[in-house]
Amino acid sequence: MAVNEIPAPGDLVFKPSGRAFFVHYVAMALVFFGPRLNPAVGLPVWLGTLLGLIVLGAVIYQKYGQEYRVTSRGVVRVWGWPSPREEEIAWENLGEILVLRGLTQTILQVGNLAFRDKAGERKLFWYGLLNPKEVKDLIER
Repeated sequence: MAVNEIPAPGDLVFKPSGRAFFVHYVAMALVFFGPRLNPAVGLPVWLGTLLGLIVLGAVIYQKYGQEYRVTSRGVVRVWGWPSPREEEIAWENLGEILVLRGLTQTILQVGNLAFRDKAGERKLFWYGLLNPKEVKDLIER
């Protein structure tokens, strides 16, 4: 299946919200600033910096490297990097849509959508959507 880089005019496009990465931001701050503020923490400064940069890279990849689309064919997850690819469930095969949220996600009003096909297998996962219940309602319409 060829990847459609530009969404069609009728497509709904969603991206992960910056709020969804709150726990990542906290982890980044801990590993980056922890060894600098308290050298007795047991983590060398260079390792804290390296771990902080790795977490930052993961956040950038998750936030800007993918998008989620609702198209006339079905629901699609598109990755733009390292090589463009997409994963899709057609409307005729779409079974259940689940909203998955933890405590922190509920407080921050973000969550995930898990799509199951009619056979009941989890086939698609959308991470870090702002107001996932509203997104689910849009998809079900």
